[in-house]
Amino acid sequence: MMRVSIGIGIIAATLLAGPVGSEEAPGIRVVYVPDGVPFSPDAQEWQAALVHEVSLSPQIILPPNGGGSVQSVTVRALHDTHYLALRLEWADATANQEVGVNRFRDAIAVGFPTPQSERLPSPFMGDAEAPINIWQWTADFDANARGYGGFADNYPHTEGVSYFPQDYEVTREVRAWRGTEPVIELVASGWGTLERKGTQNILGVSMYRDGHWYVVLRRKLATGNPEDTLFRPGETSQIIIAVWDGENEEVNGKKSITMMWTPLILEATTVAER
Repeated sequence: MMRVSIGIGIIAATLLAGPVGSEEAPGIRVVYVPDGVPFSPDAQEWQAALVHEVSLSPQIILPPNGGGSVQSVTVRALHDTHYLALRLEWADATANQEVGVNRFRDAIAVGFPTPQSERLPSPFMGDAEAPINIWQWTADFDANARGYGGFADNYPHTEGVSYFPQDYEVTREVRAWRGTEPVIELVASGWGTLERKGTQNILGVSMYRDGHWYVVLRRKLATGNPEDTLFRPGETSQIIIAVWDGENEEVNGKKSITMMWTPLILEATTVAER
């Protein structure tokens, strides 16, 4: 089973070690900051966030089973009434940023219940009556977005593929396939149903340092899209997490996962709301 441990300890000397907070009950508290949420993984503003260590387990429910090399993810979360920002950190001895024959990428995903869900969905990819929103960051997409992914070197015969540039839908699909966006939004309503959402509202940025990945995901609390998870200050949502270790040849169902939903508690913005 998944364990969420809230550390209590000494504030570390460096930002990347970060402050340690505590919670009375399992859950990730999204701290309210009035001056705007940060986007850089090493921004000083993350000092205001509590630290939550979320334990992961190998995916053993359906083939391809596996994972487990990443045992936990450290989560910090902030909101400013407009944006939600998540800072995800995990240990990884190698930064795997390319895909190819026998090459696999590092990745992390978070999932949330959709507004259509009248009950809490299954934490294992949702179900038909209760789908989930998924935000997935992948190291190869991030590398391609920064211009050093080496896509053309790995797939030399794809550069000549042409399409009508005025066809936005084709352009969007090609960009998704090429991996020019660090983060993609997906929706799932059960095993084998994962598909890309028509609208993409997530921003993502990463940093790899000293054997750790640091990934920041940021989105508006409300996007105006009825299919997107809505976050409200003073209310509680739910979150699940999955991590893929490319060095361990993890892909698709071979991953480390949370085995149940974890409360995502957005702090209220006024004393009255609290």
